[in-house]
Amino acid sequence: MNNSKIKEILKDHLVFENTIVSDEVTSATTNLQLADEHSICFYHITDLPNSNQLFLDRLKESNCRNLILSKHVEVEGVNVWVIDHKDFLKAQEAIANCLYPNDGSLKIAGITGTNGKTTVSYLAMQMATSLGFPSISIGTIGIRSSKEILEDDILSTTPSYLELRKIINKYQKEYKFIFMEVSSHALAQSRLYSTELECCAWTSFSQDHLDYHKDYEDYFNAKLKIVKNSKNKNIIVPAIEDDLISMLKRSGNLVDPVSCEYSSEFDVGFKATYNQANLAVAKRMVELISGQVVGRDILKSLTLPAGRFESIQFKDNIVIVDYAHTPDALENICETIKKDFSSFHLVVVFGCGGDRDKSKRPLMGEAVAKYADSIIVTSDNPRTENPEKIIEDILPGITTPFEQEVDRRKAIQLSLKNITSKSVVLIAGKGHEEYQDVMGKKTHFSDKEEVLKYIKESENV
Repeated sequence: MNNSKIKEILKDHLVFENTIVSDEVTSATTNLQLADEHSICFYHITDLPNSNQLFLDRLKESNCRNLILSKHVEVEGVNVWVIDHKDFLKAQEAIANCLYPNDGSLKIAGITGTNGKTTVSYLAMQMATSLGFPSISIGTIGIRSSKEILEDDILSTTPSYLELRKIINKYQKEYKFIFMEVSSHALAQSRLYSTELECCAWTSFSQDHLDYHKDYEDYFNAKLKIVKNSKNKNIIVPAIEDDLISMLKRSGNLVDPVSCEYSSEFDVGFKATYNQANLAVAKRMVELISGQVVGRDILKSLTLPAGRFESIQFKDNIVIVDYAHTPDALENICETIKKDFSSFHLVVVFGCGGDRDKSKRPLMGEAVAKYADSIIVTSDNPRTENPEKIIEDILPGITTPFEQEVDRRKAIQLSLKNITSKSVVLIAGKGHEEYQDVMGKKTHFSDKEEVLKYIKESENV
């Protein structure tokens, strides 16, 4: 694709053009760091005071030579096409139609919700594949098929519209269905844009991301936008989500409540009430999109995704690694453990992420304190915040005895070392993640690896 072709594609939206190099463009991206001389990069420049300079600083570190901008900024040595910000997604669609055509054969289902999105998409992918419809899931744990990890890092839970078009183009010949997590951020930013969903689901709703959304209502309305992209306007919701169902009905939406009972033939993780709800939602989505019934033999073969109620045996004890990182998710998993393992002592190791909604920190402490017999408060991904200060924000919610250990590795070791009676040790917050983010630097760290390492060392003593 050359400069004249790009101008032709963008002609209905073009505000300004300045072309000085003639490299052939073979790819498109929304990430400057991933762009090279044969890429065209869409970069949205906001009206914030530092937006222009931030863009120019990032451009210096990039190999990009072809830019589509939402605002005119003077740059040297690169091709620039300026599109009005209101037409930015239209321009992305026009470029994608040329570089990443969609033949319409790949059907997509979307899953939103505070908790449960990853589990539902992963379970649905397995069910559909077992029915004879090869499928993939897209979300927090990357792009997965039933056989392998296709892509481990897709930059965000829900890809940008352009990145999604790349994924569709790449996998449309090999797969039939996509089950995709759709975050509130993605919906607020219209990342789905013209993408049509065969059906949609809403797994749960509780406080999260209020650092981004101005309030609870704004968060709800952002998630509600998923309906606009869905052919089937009937939102699939777990029957146990009474408050969410009432909210959706009051907003004038059609709701399809579904429920599923746990069977001892299933994976132990499905004992959790919320995973029974996730299973029911996934089953309903697959039956809608495929037109076939998901039988019990398929349900029995399902596995939960890594870091979702992932259990490890340690002598007479059970260690559970889970991604729970909201007050509601922590309360759900702690309540489930206390109910299903009533004779066990419950030890909880958890922290809160930095640079995120601070108001949920004491609520997470409160949720854990309701059920835990022992609590160790530690770091999660502090990002650019002081980890000790994050812990201080959690503590007002804890009204029972606790320990604090800012070093997550030491906190995990402490939780296992101090076991005095038959226990379930819940290590919450990071789940499948294999890094810790401290001051902008990600270093390798895995809760599961730390547990297995401690068990191995204790066996050799």
